[in-house]
Amino acid sequence: MLNRRQFFQRTGAGALSLMSGGLGSLLAPPFVSAKGKTGNEFDPDLEISMTSYRTQIPIFPGSPTRVWSYKGQVLKGDQARLINIDSSYLGPIIRVNRGEKIRINFINDVPDETIVHWHGLHVPAVMDGHPRFVIPQGKEYNYEFEVRNRAGTYWYHPHPHGRTGPQVYRGLAGLFIVSDDEEKAAGLPSGPYDIPLVIQDRLFDASNQLVYSSRNMWDKMDGFLGDRILVNGQPDFNLPVATRAYRLRILNGSNSRIYKLAWQDGTPLTIVGTDGGLLEKPVDRKNVFLSPGERIDLWADFSSYPVGSETSLISLPFDVGMMGNGRMAHGKMGGRVLDNAQVLPNGAGLSILKIKVNRKEKTEFSVPQRLSHIERYNAKDAVNFENPRTFRLSLEEMIWKINGRTFEMEEVAEEEVVQLGSLEVWEFSNEGSGTGMRGLSMPHPIHLHGKQFQVLDRSGVLHDGYLDDGWKDTVLLMPEERIRIIVEFEDYSGLFLYHCHNLEHEDMGMMRNYLVKS
Repeated sequence: MLNRRQFFQRTGAGALSLMSGGLGSLLAPPFVSAKGKTGNEFDPDLEISMTSYRTQIPIFPGSPTRVWSYKGQVLKGDQARLINIDSSYLGPIIRVNRGEKIRINFINDVPDETIVHWHGLHVPAVMDGHPRFVIPQGKEYNYEFEVRNRAGTYWYHPHPHGRTGPQVYRGLAGLFIVSDDEEKAAGLPSGPYDIPLVIQDRLFDASNQLVYSSRNMWDKMDGFLGDRILVNGQPDFNLPVATRAYRLRILNGSNSRIYKLAWQDGTPLTIVGTDGGLLEKPVDRKNVFLSPGERIDLWADFSSYPVGSETSLISLPFDVGMMGNGRMAHGKMGGRVLDNAQVLPNGAGLSILKIKVNRKEKTEFSVPQRLSHIERYNAKDAVNFENPRTFRLSLEEMIWKINGRTFEMEEVAEEEVVQLGSLEVWEFSNEGSGTGMRGLSMPHPIHLHGKQFQVLDRSGVLHDGYLDDGWKDTVLLMPEERIRIIVEFEDYSGLFLYHCHNLEHEDMGMMRNYLVKS
């Protein structure tokens, strides 16, 4: 394992060019003046002031629920780029265009250190929300970056080490939606027919207050699970629609719950996009897994439904794997009891939202058969095609680890240093082979910061419901599975993260740095 001194010794003078500002840019946040402006000539197309703060939201009848949230204000640019979700604790939806320069002046007004991670965005290391850049209450962090991602549904959330789970659970999250010319040419539903849906599970007490605990060993081992499904921050979500086609952008914003989405009436899901934007063509599936951090875009056509009819988006029951004592077996086993509430286990069947057709609209929309162009990587072009980097996910001494290690703020192992401009194959193995704990495992959604990648293949105990097409930044590995991805480390050098996106696993240290050196 390399600390800062050892890194200098082993990489020599080349380490000084880790970023445009040298190693200092890697380990220190961007310069912020007393007025909160960065010390350069960056001229943004869109400038936003965004604050994390405490507030109360009426979620159920009776007492309002105390939450943490983000609020924003457009300082420069089109005011319509910031969209608030009514009656929700979720932060505003930020809409941008590919190629635009964005400045976000983030102010922390919650009583904890925090920082914002732009999940799925390809940005410089100092703009990515690494926990080494956390700021205390009352301080500011300035983000400046060019939007280089293709059109897609991305999102933002806090990323302080050891406290990401509780901060997201209290409400800190929001969508970041990118548009481009290719997407506009695809002819998908837009405006009021382009609907974002953030799925989360939460647990409430009798006074309508959020209940969260990570002190219990099983909350850390399993991840924290709630007994109520919220969509866009609202329980028992109902979506009124017309007899026409819609685009549904769906994010799994839960801490640890995995969904296996399907239409209740058995109609196939028509999937037009995933984490990194539009697919090349629509894909029909009976069901699809969506693990924490993953997104899918659905083409949902209700033109054949009579007015007054209803359907539902549900999560089908599924096996989540086996812990040694059987506790993590099939969802029908039942969950733990917490504060007299029966918590549904991961893998339980659930109702997500109801859809009611309430009006007739005549349109000529049909799903486009060509959505976008995706340049496919050739695995043989990878510098390590014959010897992929391997990352073993395991439970050791009752702690989830990657290659036997837990998170260290500024350290990287030798196998976690990559060359800027290289194309590599990475292999993740979830085979539960920890020392003394062989065979014990559970699902792990793996997320790479700062990158979109392509899935090459899976092996092992496979499940139906995976959608590995297109560009991805988060992939689900069930127990006894391996997955190979291919990723290009272009544009930015510096220190980035990769980790399990079960937030309780991440907080307990199932996260590591990878270093891109020039």
